[in-house]
Amino acid sequence: MLRRRRPEVHLSRFSIVLIVLVSCCLDRIFGWTPDVLTKSYITYDNTIPAFFGNSTDYFKLLDQDEGSILIGARNALYNISLDRLIENPNQRVMWSSSDAHRELCTLKGKLDQDCQNYIRVYARVGANRVMLCGTNSYKPLCRYYNVLPSDGSIVYDSNEMEALGRCPYNPLHNSTYVFTDGHLYSATVADFSGADPLIYREPQRTEQYDSKQLNQPAFVSAVEHNGYVLFFFREIAVEYMNCGKAIYSRVSRVCKNDKGGPHPLNDRWTSFVKARLNCSIPGEYPFYFDEIQSTTKTIEGLYGGVRNQIIYAIMTTPDNAIGGSAVCAFSIQDILDTFEGPFKSQRDMHSNWMQVPQSQVPEPRPGKCVDDSRTLPKASVNFVKMNTLMDMSVQSLHSRPLFTRVSLLYRLSAITVDPQVEALDGTTYDVVFVGTNDGKVIKFVNVLSSNTTEEVKTVILSETQAFPLGTKVNEITISKKNKKLIVISNGKIISLPLSNCNEHEFKSCRKCLELQDPYCAWDDVNRECRTVGEVTGSSDKLFQRLDGSNVNDICKKYDQRDQRQHKVEDNDLYTRVDGSGSAEKEKTSSEPKNVVIIQSTRGTVSSVGPIDIDNEISMTSIEGNDLTNKIGSHQYHHKTDPLVKDDISVASLGWKLYIIIMVSSIIVGMILGYFITQHVMKKQSFHGKEHRNQLNWHHAKNLSMLSQNRTSGKDVNLLMNTTNQYATQQQAIVQQLQQHHQNNMKDNIDFDFKDRSVECKNSTENLEKDISKGMGTLQKTRQLKTFKP
Repeated sequence: MLRRRRPEVHLSRFSIVLIVLVSCCLDRIFGWTPDVLTKSYITYDNTIPAFFGNSTDYFKLLDQDEGSILIGARNALYNISLDRLIENPNQRVMWSSSDAHRELCTLKGKLDQDCQNYIRVYARVGANRVMLCGTNSYKPLCRYYNVLPSDGSIVYDSNEMEALGRCPYNPLHNSTYVFTDGHLYSATVADFSGADPLIYREPQRTEQYDSKQLNQPAFVSAVEHNGYVLFFFREIAVEYMNCGKAIYSRVSRVCKNDKGGPHPLNDRWTSFVKARLNCSIPGEYPFYFDEIQSTTKTIEGLYGGVRNQIIYAIMTTPDNAIGGSAVCAFSIQDILDTFEGPFKSQRDMHSNWMQVPQSQVPEPRPGKCVDDSRTLPKASVNFVKMNTLMDMSVQSLHSRPLFTRVSLLYRLSAITVDPQVEALDGTTYDVVFVGTNDGKVIKFVNVLSSNTTEEVKTVILSETQAFPLGTKVNEITISKKNKKLIVISNGKIISLPLSNCNEHEFKSCRKCLELQDPYCAWDDVNRECRTVGEVTGSSDKLFQRLDGSNVNDICKKYDQRDQRQHKVEDNDLYTRVDGSGSAEKEKTSSEPKNVVIIQSTRGTVSSVGPIDIDNEISMTSIEGNDLTNKIGSHQYHHKTDPLVKDDISVASLGWKLYIIIMVSSIIVGMILGYFITQHVMKKQSFHGKEHRNQLNWHHAKNLSMLSQNRTSGKDVNLLMNTTNQYATQQQAIVQQLQQHHQNNMKDNIDFDFKDRSVECKNSTENLEKDISKGMGTLQKTRQLKTFKP
């Protein structure tokens, strides 16, 4: 009985392990796949235009025009052309710290690479005059330069001044600024340790060491709008009264004509107010993206049929939370309306933050722009000094993110927008480019499926691996003249095309239209996917389907030709599994090959033989990991594109197939081992009484011979055999084992060199002796009672 139960115990343990393994694999396959898949994955080689520096240069985009960009770096200001990313001759500005400043910086405990001058501020203060500010070895300085009209070169005019409150001390500090109406509005720190943050315009600043105004902020950006300057930043929330602390995203506002309060508050803002930015997925318990990382400039366009001015912002979850990122859009008018709402205050340090009753708000309303702030009553100035936080938060457009991405590997870090790209039907779209902290650039567009603003669908057009993994994308900008996307990291700048309409994977009509890219259209005359701006002549033969509607009415005439072309060797081209490009199809040989059909992430079906399976599948799995680790974040009101529903399972088939093959091999191997073990145990239990010694020896030998046959490599293909082949092989092995045992039962005497009858007799006598020795006292007593001489 015990021997018969052992396989059951072994099987139960195997079942538990198998269930856990399969559940983990299925959870990783289906639970971590995003609900909105990317339509195209792109990896560029080293032939794209690039401008190289050192990783410690800490490139920062300072200014841009149609033909060039200005990059602040270590001890230099670079003027780089946008067409080929080549530095314009004779326009570099070199500015190094003095030996005395570097020595003083070293004595303060800083490293040599920190004790340099990193250019961080550029302001055009006149037609031919600019101001540059740098960290200057932790002693910020500003200089004025003259711009020569002849060649555009910049010449130093020997004027220097301290940059306290204008430029950060540390090149990695999150600071920002905007120059407007002849004044520099900056948000940075005013001391060596970084403990005194401020928003500054000479001579006005925020209160020093006042956590109710600024509480350890990280400034992101600043924009000018009419008579206001808006600052976007994140900080520790003073109103968060639960255990621990939380970081909230903020937008603050100051008036351009703010001249300070009455004496002695003439160097303090009288119009500084701030509000929370709400970027969350709605629900009974909303999921918040609380930490702002980057914003765009103000964009004006038609949104839902209404002309509006908006700002796109990247918001993320905290570092110790689930790695989530989102892109939200905020209306400038909604921000200004929030500042007209009720205030929020705290009566004392032990009280909750509550809304201030309107009866307690003095007149004129604190925080409003007035002609001369120096004439304001002290009651209004003191009120806004103690109550700068608004009670209401700024809601994002559509009350939800426009794009979400949850991943354990990366977060979004930079954003730019090509605004109001006009489609063939006259509809305008904002094409959004976001960078990540692992070198990717994601391109997406939001499509309104109706005239209402509630039906918004996110279409992820492409993901490009712009930099090596682990390299953060710091900034992104667009050159409309050159139709280029400029991507900036700490030590490298690259140029990418805005569109990829001419890629091989979009050569068919359906693929081109299903891409839903506003830049691309199907040219019915030349029968190719073209960039809209490159097509000359009449546009009657250009087609787009950006709303995801049916493309049968346009592409059905190509279906029969495309199928016939696919049958005829697919144009003698195939795409490698890693998506690295096209190559000539190998000639078919008469030898049988096991072939796996794999859908690459580039969207082309490819056939891979057993010889290539090691290299090809491993590269596919690497691309598949990107899909696997991108957790499927719930897109509120977002719907998966019906045109790509069939491509969702196919797009990730490469990495799924590898896992399924591995799990199937383990399962079949374990089941096969179980059946062999069970069969052997049955044979032992049947023949054990008569042939115990011989059967054990021969059974071990038979198993070893069988294992050699199983591992011969001619009968089993570990990678490509299907389930039916495994079942057939299993039956053949079992039959071979049974036949082998029957032959051994007849021929064992030849191998043992003994007389079986003698051994059987000895075995029977030994068995009787064992029974008599093992007989209990009760059994012996019964034998004595029943025995009669």
